[in-house]
Amino acid sequence: MSDQFQQYRGTYPYKSDSKNRVNVVSAWRPQPGENLHLMASFDKKSELPIIKVMTDAGVANRLVTVDQFVTDPGEKAEIKSELKRNLRDGNINDQGRLLIPKDFANHAGIEPDAEVYLVAGDSHFEVWSKDNYMKALGGLGVAPARNTLGIF
Repeated sequence: MSDQFQQYRGTYPYKSDSKNRVNVVSAWRPQPGENLHLMASFDKKSELPIIKVMTDAGVANRLVTVDQFVTDPGEKAEIKSELKRNLRDGNINDQGRLLIPKDFANHAGIEPDAEVYLVAGDSHFEVWSKDNYMKALGGLGVAPARNTLGIF
């Protein structure tokens, strides 16, 4: 994990408010002047819908990955364009709440006044509906079968 992303650690249950705003862990909030981006996405393993939230550094990290692993210039340009098309500017208000746009909330199955989970990622954090989080991860902790390295 890069030092610039070490701020993302943990899993936090919260409740969205009536306007689909959710409190964000203070350590996860961008620094003044940093841009914040949301992306309607899917969990890689479970394929359930989620929302990824990242700063410009998280976007840059993805673009570097494309540069490193995609050799065809046309495909590289197409993937970068697709990434940029799927980003939406976001912000966290003075009370530390992130507004989840209605279409993104619908995508992720997040209702107003509902429980959600904020989950750390490497270069981003994720917003999950409680139902999808429980389906994919079964709650807090790591299943013994995933502990093959003995690190959990």
